[in-house]
Amino acid sequence: MHTTSRLRAAVLVVIFSCAVSLAAISSSIAQNTDTDTDADAMDRSVKPGDDFYRYANGGWLKWAAIHAGQPSYSNGAALIEKTSRRVRDLIEAAAASHPTFHPVRGSAAQKVGDYYASFMDEETIEAKGLRPLADEMAMISKITNKASLSAYLGSTLNTEVNGLTANADHIFGLWVNQGFEDSKYYLPHILQGGLGMPDRESYIDPSPIKTELRAQYQAHIAAILKLAGVADPNARAARVLALETEMARSHAPDADAADVFKQNNPWKRADFGAKAPGMDWDAYFRAAGLFQQSDFVVWQPMAVTGTSALVDREAIDAWKDYLLFHLIEHYAGVLPKAAAAEDFAFYGTIMSGAQKAPERRKTAIDATNGALGHAVGQLYTQRYFPPEAKEKAKAMVSDLIAAYRARISNLTWMSPETKKKALAKLAALYIGVGYPDTWIDYSTLDIVRGDAFGNMRRTEAFNRLRSLTQLKQPADPSEWRIDPQTVSAVIMFSPNSEFFAAGLFQPPFFDSNGDAASNYGSAGAGLAHEISHSFDELGNIYDDQGRLGKWWTADDLARYHGAAVKMAAQFDSYCPLPDLCVNGKQVLGENISDLAGLRVAHDAYIISLKGKTDVVIGGMSGEQRFFVAFAQRWRKLQSEAALRGQIKTDTHSPGEYRSDTVRNVEAWYKAFQVVPGDKLFLRPEDRVGIW
Repeated sequence: MHTTSRLRAAVLVVIFSCAVSLAAISSSIAQNTDTDTDADAMDRSVKPGDDFYRYANGGWLKWAAIHAGQPSYSNGAALIEKTSRRVRDLIEAAAASHPTFHPVRGSAAQKVGDYYASFMDEETIEAKGLRPLADEMAMISKITNKASLSAYLGSTLNTEVNGLTANADHIFGLWVNQGFEDSKYYLPHILQGGLGMPDRESYIDPSPIKTELRAQYQAHIAAILKLAGVADPNARAARVLALETEMARSHAPDADAADVFKQNNPWKRADFGAKAPGMDWDAYFRAAGLFQQSDFVVWQPMAVTGTSALVDREAIDAWKDYLLFHLIEHYAGVLPKAAAAEDFAFYGTIMSGAQKAPERRKTAIDATNGALGHAVGQLYTQRYFPPEAKEKAKAMVSDLIAAYRARISNLTWMSPETKKKALAKLAALYIGVGYPDTWIDYSTLDIVRGDAFGNMRRTEAFNRLRSLTQLKQPADPSEWRIDPQTVSAVIMFSPNSEFFAAGLFQPPFFDSNGDAASNYGSAGAGLAHEISHSFDELGNIYDDQGRLGKWWTADDLARYHGAAVKMAAQFDSYCPLPDLCVNGKQVLGENISDLAGLRVAHDAYIISLKGKTDVVIGGMSGEQRFFVAFAQRWRKLQSEAALRGQIKTDTHSPGEYRSDTVRNVEAWYKAFQVVPGDKLFLRPEDRVGIW
């Protein structure tokens, strides 16, 4: 599982923990894309039953190398690099086609090409200076009281959210999604925001490290304000930091993300004035386009209450300095080099440790993808993921669902009543493959070559209006929450949906014209792994419609944990270094999903054969190719420091041990004639069941 969808609770990208309701972009999938049955990568001198990982990957481990300056290298990293190059080439080709052969005005290629070209046009950006901000800066200067401040803050309510917070330049974030209790309608979810540093601890932790970070942040604020020509930027920066510190005191800690029920706070429109006095909420919601909205979900009530009080209590001039700073910071990428350089000096070097800013073309590619993800996705899928490839992938998903249906029906730890609920959830689960059937319609979005700032501004307004329009429509579980040109996936626990991007469905992960055994052993196992999360301890608090409500019984949970003890003990025994062993409990959830993914994918592979025996290729049976592909998806080189860091903090085991999941599957023993005395042999009673 990867934690990529933005709202860690409801999304797994795996983003919020709902076991939150947003979307969860699966970090595991991006990591899991390192597989393919590659005969040259094997070392057949190794006995499969003694070291299956090196039998499958020994050749690769000998000739592969970690790239300079990187802590690790894997097939997954290579796939991400390849996909990034493809996307870059597509975007740059679209930009280069102007003006000699301009794409059709209004087409995806035109918008993508002109957005990128405008971002790359540093000369024009430099010549404009801060003039593109003039209108917005004038609006800030005209703020004189609580009503006008509230109205301006409402106009900044944005759909850009990250983790459990809005982007720093918005005091609140807006996430439009179904409710936690009502799956029929979209609701506005309000999230805390407004902080320029990562979390509340950065503001209130008295440690020397955090104290120094605050001093560096204050200097950064002053440098940005100085670019705007304000008088006494140092004193005003101190005032901005003081305001953000007060804001941070009311923020919910990230630890609360582990409990989605804390985010489920239904508020009526009238509740804001009563529960969070201070803000002129009429002015705020009118400017935000939500004046007629009656129902909301407030994720962090304490933050809304605290920030609202600050609107009433803090000096208007402090708020104006705060807004000016975040306005410039937000648009730094499309402003003169001095702004971009200062932005990188703090967020790139101080916060992230980067010593050199990325080249402009990479930043431009990222910006174009971020602004026009579906438009870039159309260009990508037209070239690299044709309809016939999508149909092959969908057929595999269909087999996985059939395999899950049989597996769930035969689980020993689920009670009969719980199985009914699980099967109902499986039947209702929407799985998006590759790309959406209906793309985002950008026809009303005007992208103008030479207007980098305006393009960014109009794109944000377009996305905001699109989200607000959704509030008038029924909730749609099939709404895509990921860009097709990414090597990743998203699990939306609420609604009950999962999305697997086209970037995943390519060699070495998947080959639509290749060997089915390898496809099911690599991509199939990866997809099945992610699907399992909808039915494990993460997914068991969401029903078939994505509504909150635990559907496992206490006895189910006890039997599940009892069966998992063997898995934890098995991984406790894996020690890559004399003084370093895997923490079986820490990685337990992901290991169980690996086992589920492997078993279900194997079942699905058998289903795909329709009773026939697979062909022998390169001296290997289909069963053997299936398991080798599974082991090859985990091949990875990493430094000792990276390995130690992974075992200390990651919920995923090192790849070598994930490949050893095969030890728990009877079909693997038969395929490679693994017998007692082989190092990986487990007695039948010691093999982990669960799935």
